[in-house]
This record gives sequence, C-alpha cells and structure tokens, in this order.
Amino acid sequence: MMPTALIVEDEPLLRAELADQLGVLWPGLRIAGHADNGIEAVACIDALRPDIVFLDIQMPGLNGMEVARHIPESCQVVFVTAYADYALAAFDAGASDYLVKPLTTARLLQTIRRLKSRAAASPPPAVWEKLFEQDSPPVYLKWIKASSGNTVRLVMVSEVLYFTSSEKYTRVVTERGDALIRLPLKNLLEQLDPQQFAQIHRSAIVNLQAVDRIERSEPAGRGGGLEVILKGRAERLAVSEAFTRQFRQM
Repeated sequence: MMPTALIVEDEPLLRAELADQLGVLWPGLRIAGHADNGIEAVACIDALRPDIVFLDIQMPGLNGMEVARHIPESCQVVFVTAYADYALAAFDAGASDYLVKPLTTARLLQTIRRLKSRAAASPPPAVWEKLFEQDSPPVYLKWIKASSGNTVRLVMVSEVLYFTSSEKYTRVVTERGDALIRLPLKNLLEQLDPQQFAQIHRSAIVNLQAVDRIERSEPAGRGGGLEVILKGRAERLAVSEAFTRQFRQM
C-alpha cells in the first residue's frame, strides 16, 4: 500500500517546495493533505490518518510540539523548522527526523531513507511528553473538540465563557452557542490555565476574562451567597461557599 503524508507548514511557498521535492524524490509517497496552522493540523491528522507528518514548529493556533501530542504512535513525524533548539529532545522522544530550513535535496533524501527504514523495522512508539521535560512552562489546553448536535467542531478555549457539568458530559458555553464534551470537570480543570479559568462551583468553571462583576445573591446583611455576572450575558452563575474566598477581593 502506498504510504501517505501530511505537510503542516504555515508558509505556502515552503509547503509547495517540500511537496514538489517529495514528489520527485519519493514518487511512491502520496501527499494526502496539508495544513497551515496547528488546529487545522490536528483535524487533518484525525481525518486522514497519515503514515507520516512533516511538521513545522512555529505556527499559529498550536505549535508543532503541541500538535505532536495528538499524533498517533504509529505515525512517523519529521519536524521541519528554522530552529534547531528542540532537535535532541525530538529525537529522544521518537521523532523520525528533524529537518532545518532551508531544505537541501541531499538532506531530504537522507530523511526519506530513514523513514523507509523505520517503517520496515517497526520502531518503538514515540513518547511526545519528553518534548516538554526541558524545563519548559506548563502547556495548557488551547482548543477542544466539542459536539453540537450531529456536528463536531473545534472550539478555542479562550472563547469559552464557562463550563458546567451535565451528567456524563461537560457543557461548553461560548458566544456562538453551546456544545458538549466527554470530559469530567475535574479532569478539565487540570488542563486549563489557572490564570484564566477558575472553578466557582463543584459543577462550574468560569473564564475570568468573561466576568463583569461579582454580586451577592441576596441583599447585604442576609447572608446571601455570591454570583458571577458575565459581560453581556443574562445568566447568573452561583459561587458555592467552598470557592468564595478567591472572589472576596473582587
């Protein structure tokens, strides 16, 4: 069966150049698609299931290192970038190769030989978490795949106003509407930037940038709880007693 590849590169000329060179140097490789940003790359990987991904590192949306976390273990990855900073970590984590721009024919041929050899030898699975062990800052969720009716869409986490738990699902609320994800609120909170999101209730997490003000749910002096009022929204989100301390100063 003819192997397939996905090219992820945000510069159109470089993307076309790599596709052209692969077409000449490896006629048996089929370019299944291309993407010009990290979010599109993850969607393409999920839909196309390529055997190889040529992956840029510096891209809009998600960078290459973040995209790598969503690549199946069976898929070979070749990082293509102008920066060599992550070369050692990439190889250590299981990358098939690491190409530094500008590309040369001789170096690309070497990569092709390595890809063919690894495909035949069934190399050990990649462990992309190692790419984030170089004293780098925590990597938080930047997007999520959420279901809205029969449609699955990518939602930028920065656009989420708040999350609420709903039986087996977590409800994702944005200005564009609601959607659902199969991820418990507790697990979700661990993956969100604590500088941007805060839990206000056992069943609710709010985007602090969407908060307009905090009010008491009853007139002062009657022991009322706190409520979060969002910018331009009518709903009022209750703050449970366990989480009121973080809002006392607001």
